[in-house]
Amino acid sequence: MRPFDPALLRALPATRGPVALLSLVGVVSGAVAIAQAVALAWAVHRVVTGGDLTGPLTWLVLLLAARGVLAGLTEHVARVAGLRVAAVLRLAVLRRWLRRPEETRPPAEVGVTRATEGVSAVEPYVARYLPALVTGAVVPVLAVLTLAVIDVWSALIVVLTVPLLPLFAALIGQHTQDQTERRWEAMALLAGHFLDVVRGLPTLVGYGRAWAQVDVVREVGDRHRRATVQTLRTAFLTTAALELLATISVALVAVAVGLRLAFGQLDLLTGFAAILLAPEAYWPIRRVGAEFHNAADGAETLEKLRAEGVLDEQGEEGTTGAGPAAAAATRSGPDGVAADRTALRPDQVGLAGVSYAHPGRRRSIVDVSLTSLADPGLTALTGPSGAGKTTVLELLAGLRTPDAGQVVAPRAHLAAQRPVILPGTVRDNLALVDEGLTGPQMVAALDRVGLWDALAGREGLDTVLGDDGFGLSAGQRSRLALARAALSGAPLVLLDEPTANVAITSLPALHTVITALARTRRVVVVTHDPDLAALADDRWRVEPAPAPARHRPPAPLHARVPTTGAGVTTAHRDRAGGMGNAREKDDSDGTAGPGDGAHPEPGVVAPIETPRGRHGLVLACLIGGASVACGVALTATSGWLIVQASTQPVILTLLVAIVGVRAFGIFRPVFRYAERVVSHDVALEELADRRADVFARLIPLTPARLGRRSRGEVLTTVVRDLDDVVDERVRVTVPAWSAVLATVVGVVLAGWHVPAAGLALAAGALLVLAVSAAGYVLEHSAQGQAVRSRGQVQHLTTALTSRLLAVQAVTGVDADPRPLVRPVAEAEEAQQALETRLIRARALTILGLWLVVAATTAVVAQLTWSAHTAGLLSAPYAAMVALIPLALADPWTDSADIAGARARARAAAARLARVLDQGPAVATGGAQDEDQTGRAPITHLALNRAGASWTASPARAGAGGEGPPHTSLDLPPLDLDLPPGTRVALTGPNGTGKSTALALLARHLDPATGSCTADGQDVRDLPLGQVRGAIAVVDDEPHAFLGSVRANLVLAAPEASDDELLAALDAVDLGHWYDTLSDGLDTRLSGLSGGERARLSLARALVSARPVVLLDEPTAHLDDATAERALAGLLASRPADDGVVVMVSHRPGSGAGWVTEQVHLGKARSAQVARIG
Repeated sequence: MRPFDPALLRALPATRGPVALLSLVGVVSGAVAIAQAVALAWAVHRVVTGGDLTGPLTWLVLLLAARGVLAGLTEHVARVAGLRVAAVLRLAVLRRWLRRPEETRPPAEVGVTRATEGVSAVEPYVARYLPALVTGAVVPVLAVLTLAVIDVWSALIVVLTVPLLPLFAALIGQHTQDQTERRWEAMALLAGHFLDVVRGLPTLVGYGRAWAQVDVVREVGDRHRRATVQTLRTAFLTTAALELLATISVALVAVAVGLRLAFGQLDLLTGFAAILLAPEAYWPIRRVGAEFHNAADGAETLEKLRAEGVLDEQGEEGTTGAGPAAAAATRSGPDGVAADRTALRPDQVGLAGVSYAHPGRRRSIVDVSLTSLADPGLTALTGPSGAGKTTVLELLAGLRTPDAGQVVAPRAHLAAQRPVILPGTVRDNLALVDEGLTGPQMVAALDRVGLWDALAGREGLDTVLGDDGFGLSAGQRSRLALARAALSGAPLVLLDEPTANVAITSLPALHTVITALARTRRVVVVTHDPDLAALADDRWRVEPAPAPARHRPPAPLHARVPTTGAGVTTAHRDRAGGMGNAREKDDSDGTAGPGDGAHPEPGVVAPIETPRGRHGLVLACLIGGASVACGVALTATSGWLIVQASTQPVILTLLVAIVGVRAFGIFRPVFRYAERVVSHDVALEELADRRADVFARLIPLTPARLGRRSRGEVLTTVVRDLDDVVDERVRVTVPAWSAVLATVVGVVLAGWHVPAAGLALAAGALLVLAVSAAGYVLEHSAQGQAVRSRGQVQHLTTALTSRLLAVQAVTGVDADPRPLVRPVAEAEEAQQALETRLIRARALTILGLWLVVAATTAVVAQLTWSAHTAGLLSAPYAAMVALIPLALADPWTDSADIAGARARARAAAARLARVLDQGPAVATGGAQDEDQTGRAPITHLALNRAGASWTASPARAGAGGEGPPHTSLDLPPLDLDLPPGTRVALTGPNGTGKSTALALLARHLDPATGSCTADGQDVRDLPLGQVRGAIAVVDDEPHAFLGSVRANLVLAAPEASDDELLAALDAVDLGHWYDTLSDGLDTRLSGLSGGERARLSLARALVSARPVVLLDEPTAHLDDATAERALAGLLASRPADDGVVVMVSHRPGSGAGWVTEQVHLGKARSAQVARIG
């Protein structure tokens, strides 16, 4: 990481104004601080000499008040600038990613993290680090020039010592850089483990693996603590070295001034001015060092964006981006020739000798050559599943860049198998292709594809669609995509299985739409529909790329004896280092090593054992208080030394003070370093324990109490809130008690010599507490809205970033990206407006605290002056007492940050409690229930007038009543008998209770009315683990853990062999996908599509060999053909006369050919059961 990279300012002109304003405010604040030092020297000189105090004290109070105004203004400007720059950067990143092919962007999951948390981390980089850098370059120069006018010899000491600070910082950084970077990476991997297992908690609960992970979470948390503390010991060393050098340098100035005063070579006022000005030359550089570490994450994000070319030097993109030339350049292949090459062969569309491999996989297509005329017409692209037909369309659309060969194509619109539908209205989604479309044009297109009648009965074009098209069936999504393709103005239209999800009776009408479209444009359609292929005037065919031979399992999966699998508590070995038992990890990846060995590596600070828990927290507070108290003592002792030296005593009488100044100067940074290490160690230990505790408390609540949709987001929020709660130890408890202890030292020291001054300091401390409390109240009341607004920005950014390829398919790579990022921009504006309240509260708190410091300084100075002029206090002690309030200025004004951190932590704790304090949705639960070794698996389930509510408490009907009235039930009373061999499809519109029925069967909910029985027994009379251990659930939010393919499958059955894993992948239509993986079952999963995650979840259910399989919209991310193959493979791998399969679907007719019973839940709150065959 470089100290400063101007790429951000060059690439995004909108960031220059906020950064310039921040820098200006920082320089002005530094100049006021210098003037304040001179005024303080003048005032203290009058105190000890008995002169008129009115003038200097007035100036001092005014300058302190001005410093408070500037500090509040700096906070306001910094926070606003940070938000604005982060918003500008986020929008710029999204715009530029939308104009690039897939290979030039990071993988989807990395892109989401970078565009959300990564960009947010740029806020402190801009708001704190860059202004500190400017201040560090300008203010020391101003301080030295001022000091040179006052005392040239003190200025010379500063000039000689100031360069040592950046020099030592650079030397320490270079010496420890490699080790520190490696440990930061290892630490990030360990930190990501908890988020991954929490997001996958519903899966772990479903397969009885959750309780076994509690100890793993605690162990990984402890390893994370050791690795982090080991890294922080080295990282904090730079800050400690800077502070130590600065403190020793100031002490040198103080001692030199004292000795010159003792020999009569310097007057007292000049001496005071010199020792008070010297720190102003060092603190800006120390602040740069501190902010450098705080801004490390943001700087890392900028470095990665710059390396990817996102931060170029062309300035911000306008309405047409970088123009056609740049657009073509971004679509260039490896030979540097643009992918859009219509200028070379404008009369053709196709591929010539093209090969392509998806990242991390073997080649999907090899040496493919396909050409057609660019004139209007219909080209049918056929071939077996997995041959690469979709990849060919994406190459033609410019969404991907070939590894070899040449692509010739004009601007294209691609209607994918799973068309992208962003949250919003039907109008919004149609306008993706052209914002100028009128309502009648949209209605006409929807009517042609047969969708308008369904929408007209709702809200027409203003019908609100949920995430990923929630609210539309798969067939309706396909019709919407076809209407959007017809409305696009692209000369090339690419259709991927446009009729796969449509009823047979509707096919002729859609065939007519497609052929009509082909009369004005070239249409390339991927299809398995022979009637549609017969209408084409040109045909292409692709065959699968040859795959290396692999061992095929000799026997079907059901040859293995089914088990509940609930009693297994040791994770399968993950050879790729993915998810598994932490004790089995190979330490060679560096994730276990830091802090574990007795002999640290070169350049790493040796570990020091520190007390844990409450004792460690008390120690951190004491060490922090000692550090702040040393700062107070250093200032006070320096004042005493200067005045005492001015009386020209025998030099031996000053030695104690000289040694004291040096000792306090050394101990302050040493204590500060120790406090930071100890406090972080304690906080991370608490975080590890709390993570395990929270994980354990979430298990009984999963999945029913986590919400019916977006459970992953709920769990992610829990993780972030937990971090904020524990962060209170470092940012609130330790600094608050440190300030209290230092204040007590100051009050005692002042009160010992001037009791009234001690009382004034105590009153000032109480005012600081009152102002901080007011700031806490203001910030706490605004936290809720601010957090929700940030969450909305994160949600919209995630929704767009995770679907960049699908969005580009609709808009094209060359399209203006501004309409696509407008919802994010609007959310950013709303966030800035809501956070303004927080920012103003913090700024007002800072101003109030500085006014308290100014008033306390004035009162103590006046009281000290009165005591000295009355002969009650000697001049050296008068100087010492007068300087104490300014020595306490830093810990007092830091109370604003303490109040803000506490408000954030308390708000997070309240949100966390709302989740964790819920009662479980089932009557029993516990770790002991997971061990069902030796118990017979359940094979027969039944619902008997069973109704359920997601919000009801678990209670047995008849024990205290009949439960809530039917009108409040999410599932009305339902009868459903599921003997072995039953295959049931639950269908019906949204909100009729399909998923609720599945939750009842899975024992995620208890019946509110009626009963649910397993093998004739009420499930509430059976151990929870026995019921759940017989059931494999594939929910509508499938999770893939950040590990290998093997680790993701064997968590359902640790004893499964590789042959069984391969058979499961083949069965759910993932065989060809597996053949493209570079490391087979040991390939680490990344960048999975929704359909691949869904089928991996089906394979996991198949591997479990559990007798009951419950499928909640398992094919929602798949086209009909792939869905049917996956489901057929799953059923074919299970004995036909054994086990139970229940599938929820929005499609009436789903599972035709294999279901034995279809249950339709209607809006009338009644069930229609149709037995088939």
